[in-house]
Amino acid sequence: MAQAAVGGRAIESVSAPLRSMPGTGMGSRLVLGQGSGQDALDPFLALMHDDVPPHVMFPTHPHRGVEIITYGVGGALYHEDTLGNSGTVVAGGVERNLFGRGFAHSEQPVGGEHYLGFQLFILLSPEDREMEPSFQLLAPEDVPEVTQDGVNVRVIAGEYGGKASPLVLRNPTLYLDVVLQPGAEASLPVPSDYRGLLYVLGGSGRFGTPAQRAGANQRLVLGPAADAQSTSALHVQADPGGGTPLRFVLISGRPIFERRS
Repeated sequence: MAQAAVGGRAIESVSAPLRSMPGTGMGSRLVLGQGSGQDALDPFLALMHDDVPPHVMFPTHPHRGVEIITYGVGGALYHEDTLGNSGTVVAGGVERNLFGRGFAHSEQPVGGEHYLGFQLFILLSPEDREMEPSFQLLAPEDVPEVTQDGVNVRVIAGEYGGKASPLVLRNPTLYLDVVLQPGAEASLPVPSDYRGLLYVLGGSGRFGTPAQRAGANQRLVLGPAADAQSTSALHVQADPGGGTPLRFVLISGRPIFERRS
């Protein structure tokens, strides 16, 4: 599935398979953040791969100065906040919380099954940290999809293949959920001034230029683009055997502090 792009994006680092966090009573994995082996990646503060049992509840707690994107992969997660918002993220759905000057919320799996998904923390610029908070919830059918040549891409944030996500973010961000059938390949355009990472949910394949192999629960950090004035291409190919599709999320964004220096 080829898209117009210039230059092959390299992979800077590949983690060992990440393990679930001990002592939490959950199967969740910290992909990005302190204790993950990659403390932060401007503009991203943290990324959690959630696996939350139905009996676990996150009581009302505050956030400020960040924008948090919740993306459901399985089960359902109910949200309620002190602004009066409430809603449930289901598999394929997206929730955005712009915390700005701050508010509090609670979360809990519903439906009697594990909630599976991702929670991404995006830094806000110093100016945006005092913004009025806001909330946005997308149903699965509101998330654009592009399917071609054995490749399916869901556009959680940003734009791909001529389709743009309705998610409204303060910082320019590209967030894709990508599935490649065995042997399929893709060239994913990533703006050259964006930094970011990939995380593999299942299957295995080769990523970047030169190609590096990775599989389930591994984190790959994007290297810098060779030409900062162009769009770079991240080349990916799924392993041909085994019958297991390669699935990963690609998350990249424009650094906040780098462009302020």
